[in-house]
Amino acid sequence: MFDLNTNKHDSFDEACFRFASSTNVQELAMQCGIKPQVLRNKLNPSQPHQLTVRELVAISKNSEDLDLINTVLMELEMTVVRLPKQSQSKAPVITAMAINSHAGEISRHIVESENDKRLTRQRKNEIVKKARYAMRELVLLINDIEHRSQGSTPFISMCTEAVVNGLPLPGLM
Repeated sequence: MFDLNTNKHDSFDEACFRFASSTNVQELAMQCGIKPQVLRNKLNPSQPHQLTVRELVAISKNSEDLDLINTVLMELEMTVVRLPKQSQSKAPVITAMAINSHAGEISRHIVESENDKRLTRQRKNEIVKKARYAMRELVLLINDIEHRSQGSTPFISMCTEAVVNGLPLPGLM
């Protein structure tokens, strides 16, 4: 009669819905030079209007929300993470702890929804959001390690920070 495992909603339509509900579309449209009602229509899947690539880039840059672009790239089995600015650098220990925290929250959500036959939209969005945060932290860690290892003493600063800030050991938290 029907297949329970088929995706009944287009992921880009879902992303447009999330984006429109979490963003001030009126203000964003003016920043991007688009008429507000036109942008609302383009973010509404039931309307014939669709975003152009240039509009997608403009609204993503101005809103600093990469959810729409990430959804498009997921269709190509890729993901997007914004590269950090130099002022966003954190100690590697803090970054590693944030990664573990996000992974723990993802695990908690999965365990809580294990017995449910259906994953709710809200729970799915929470899991995806936490996974994207974890990926961002991983990119920050990789970027930080790459920049630190370009000098003549690559790991001295990392080791010093680990000793000063305390090195988290798995199982002792």
